[in-house]
This record gives sequence, structure tokens and C-alpha cells, in this order.
Amino acid sequence: MTQTISQSVQAHWQELRGRTYDLLDVLVDADLNARLPFPESQNVLYQFYCMLGTQESWPPVLLEGRMRGWACSLKPASVGEALPIERVRRAMEAGDVRLRAAFEQAEWLHVFENGNTPLAGYYRLVEHESHHHGQLINLIYANDLPIPASWADSWALTRDGE
Repeated sequence: MTQTISQSVQAHWQELRGRTYDLLDVLVDADLNARLPFPESQNVLYQFYCMLGTQESWPPVLLEGRMRGWACSLKPASVGEALPIERVRRAMEAGDVRLRAAFEQAEWLHVFENGNTPLAGYYRLVEHESHHHGQLINLIYANDLPIPASWADSWALTRDGE
């Protein structure tokens, strides 16, 4: 059976975002505050926040060829509270529903006035998600966070002695 571009994109996104969910599955709320040992480092939560905000801002790129702005629905926890991982997951799952709707509407090879196509826009979204996976890998190793099996397999991650 031959897949359409839309089916291929949706399956690919499900696999890539699935790895993001796999990481959420092995972290605990306190891990969201983990950072690298220098002042400029962003924490684990920031990586998810940036992935989600870009995902939520991306449908116009796929449907119109341009962003209309960037915003993220994930709101910080109250002062003194840790943001629950479950809230991050729910926000990403809601974002996935909206993104899949854009996937279904996209004319993947349509050339917009700026010369871009929805498929090229999708590639940029994938690059962005993968970039944050790389950032998260640094945070995993620096903070001795768990490595999900899918990450060990996809990104060839191991710990000494494993």
C-alpha cells in the first residue's frame, strides 16, 4: 500500500513526538527544573515549552506559508510550586490534535508566494523538535536523568557500563 504525503507526515510526527512523550513518561515533576551548570542554561521545562509553542504556532506555516506570531498555551506554575509533567503532556496532546487538523488540510506540495511549501514547513518543524531533543540529551546526561528506551535506540544513547 502506498502512503500519501499526508499519511507519511502524520506517521512521522507521531513517531517523533512519541519519543517526546516517552521522555515525559520517565521524568518526575522536579526534573523539569534541571539545567546545565552555567547561568545561561535553560531548564528541561523550557525545552518542552519551546517545542509546544512552536507546534501551536505552526499551522499557519503549513496552511499559509508564514507564521502569524509565536505563543505557547502552557502557563507556569504558581510561585513555589512545581509544574506537573501531566500538565505539559496534556498541553502537548491538545497541540497534537490541532496540528493533525492542519496536516489534514495542508496541500503538501503547494508553492506559496514566498516559494515555500507546507512540506518544507514541516521539515522545519521537525528540525526544531529534533534540536530540542538534542538539548534534552545534554540535560539528561548532565543531570543523570533517565534515558527512555526509544531515545537510547533512536539517538544511540548509553551510560558508561551499559
